[in-house]
Amino acid sequence: MHENPQHPSDKSLSNIFDPVRSRSPAIPSEPAPAYSALPNCDTDFFLAPVLGGKVGDIELVTVDDKRFLVHRKLLEQETVFFHIYYGFVPIWRLNNVGSTQSTQPRVVPIELPSNSHRPAQSRERDATPLSNILCLPKLLAAHLSRSPGAASLLTSHQRQNGDSPCDDLSAPLITNERIPDSPPPAFQDLPPLPPPKDVTAPTPTSSPYTWAVPESSTVLTAFLSLIYPSGIISASPTSLLTSLELTGRVVRAALGYQSAKALSTARDHMVHWVDESPVQVYSMASFFKFGDLARLASIKAVSVPPSQWPEDARVLMGRTSASKLVALHSTRLSRLKQILNGPMEEDEHAHTCVRFPMARDVWRRMAGEISRKVCADSDLIELLDVDLRGGHCGECLVLLGRSVQRCLYEARELPSMI
Repeated sequence: MHENPQHPSDKSLSNIFDPVRSRSPAIPSEPAPAYSALPNCDTDFFLAPVLGGKVGDIELVTVDDKRFLVHRKLLEQETVFFHIYYGFVPIWRLNNVGSTQSTQPRVVPIELPSNSHRPAQSRERDATPLSNILCLPKLLAAHLSRSPGAASLLTSHQRQNGDSPCDDLSAPLITNERIPDSPPPAFQDLPPLPPPKDVTAPTPTSSPYTWAVPESSTVLTAFLSLIYPSGIISASPTSLLTSLELTGRVVRAALGYQSAKALSTARDHMVHWVDESPVQVYSMASFFKFGDLARLASIKAVSVPPSQWPEDARVLMGRTSASKLVALHSTRLSRLKQILNGPMEEDEHAHTCVRFPMARDVWRRMAGEISRKVCADSDLIELLDVDLRGGHCGECLVLLGRSVQRCLYEARELPSMI
């Protein structure tokens, strides 16, 4: 076909199939989602929620070996941990750099050579962030070569070659001006790393899109239900928070991932167990530094004597929080007994009425019975439950009512929380 020089033919389609003419992009494209790069496409995921018609692209492996497939964008939006990791650290670029560097011979320098003899264009290229990343293995190698562990390996390596550094005591020490005759062993000659410890924090595995997390499958499911929209994992955000212990573990996970949404929801849900387990709620609130929740729980927790506290709750709340609750309990209990030991109200009629001693005996008997079994959280409302049947004087009954009223007012003024 004749080509008009004024209107050259379109070469865009031919460039696609021409490897010589096609230009590779300067920055590699982002890799495929994690689920397409798994070793087996038939992987049985414990939970793989669908959000917006799509499955997730981040794989989380729990301590009980359950696999979750979640959405990276949602993790970046709802957690500071993943937002920083994927937002400020271009892991996919590091992977591409690592693949290109793996084909090159590994160099372990002792010191960084001067670049004054290199051309200006090469120095400018080395000043780019990508070149800094390329130099990172060399910097680590130089640091390891100066560490005591690497020095011991160097000594053993020299002894195997029959060249012991301790034979000649007059030999000068190695300085930055002289390169040693025997270089340190390469990375592949170093002893293997110790086995990994228990996972205590989210840790990326061989792929930056596969994480080993310290939570169990139950805790992670409850945590994800708080950050995913309602109806995707659970009917309501708090429907999976079925116990106080599970809620506390979810709070710990929310603090680890720095998720404000999950933290506030789980913290507010702890209020449901204040009446049932006030000491446990107080201990968890004190442990997580939830001041408002700790003060609210102390209103009910003061009713439990310190001798009846669960041992795990006592350890969890700490010495300072425990002393505050003990002080509140002892203060209220002693003040309530002091109020009940007060005398009955008297006036001019009491000195002339022959039935006043009868009313006074009723008051003493009633106050004594309540004082023996009063609890630290009592508001002395028990004083209203008194049997006044009998031939009592009306004026004396008024004095008895004033005495009860005085006790109720004084009990109301006592501190009720830490």
